[in-house]
Amino acid sequence: MKNKLSRIKDRHLIKNQALIILLVLLIVIFSITEPKFLTLLNIRNIIVQNAHLAVLSMGVAMIMISGGVDLSIGYQISMSAVIMTMLITKYGIHPAPAIVLGIIICMLTSVLNILLSMKLGGHTMIITLGTMAGFQGISYTISNASTFINLPNSFLFIGQGSILGIPVNLLVMAVVFVFTMILMEKTYIGKRIYACGDNPESARLAGIKVIKVKIGVFAMAGILTGLSAWMLSARSGSANSSSGVGMEFTGITACVLGGVSLKGGEGKVWKVLVAVYVLGVLSNGMQFVGLGTYAQYIVKCILMLFSVGLSNNAFSFKRKRTAVMQDNIKL
Repeated sequence: MKNKLSRIKDRHLIKNQALIILLVLLIVIFSITEPKFLTLLNIRNIIVQNAHLAVLSMGVAMIMISGGVDLSIGYQISMSAVIMTMLITKYGIHPAPAIVLGIIICMLTSVLNILLSMKLGGHTMIITLGTMAGFQGISYTISNASTFINLPNSFLFIGQGSILGIPVNLLVMAVVFVFTMILMEKTYIGKRIYACGDNPESARLAGIKVIKVKIGVFAMAGILTGLSAWMLSARSGSANSSSGVGMEFTGITACVLGGVSLKGGEGKVWKVLVAVYVLGVLSNGMQFVGLGTYAQYIVKCILMLFSVGLSNNAFSFKRKRTAVMQDNIKL
């Protein structure tokens, strides 16, 4: 009995530390393959370049834990980035109100997604597949397929500035991470979010206002999406209708890799952060060894499928044997 408990604890420990082990393993492999990979400058670049993606992934994780999926996030970022930068460069609006408006737009579009899902009775994945096309059209219509550049330093500061030698976007990411982790793991709000994702009907019967919780989750995720749009535009120094497109897939991949269940009600924020940097190291390392963007898409696809299979114990021999036995009993 003690040996069995010990084995269970060991498996649980390995499962919890698997992402960290994978991250270290990737760093070692790429360092051996390409000596220039493990330099202070390159490691700093990996951390800084993925800060906006980490912020976005915190919002994606909250949505998925609550039982939803938002596929329109990439074009929410596109629309927000275009509106912010266009107001500043074309109409001479001060960066502060332009940034606030861009974040509010993401919050409202995110809330619109969950409201449509509730009203139409469809899963958020299907609803956001539709709104994604709408946001894409709005982004291209507003921008007229233009790229907005020559942004003021006050706007660029969050992406290119530093405080006491620490990049500002890294500080922002750290604050968002700590806030999200405390919210999800240490507060009653977080417990309600997990409960709504795990079993909405049971949560409702327990007195939790499921609709309000889900609207609140999408609103918070929308704010993080808008913040990520600002960080991305400030980092690159420009924005157009292709800005942020595809980030929703990377964010969902990071969440699934980090153990967030597609069914909802399960996942840890710190694992999502580690998963973001697993993908970041993988992307950077593959570029060093001469593998381009398309190869990275294939690897991300494989990682996501493997993570889904792992979370559902699809690779467990015991599970398959049990399933076969159940089928035989039914026959």
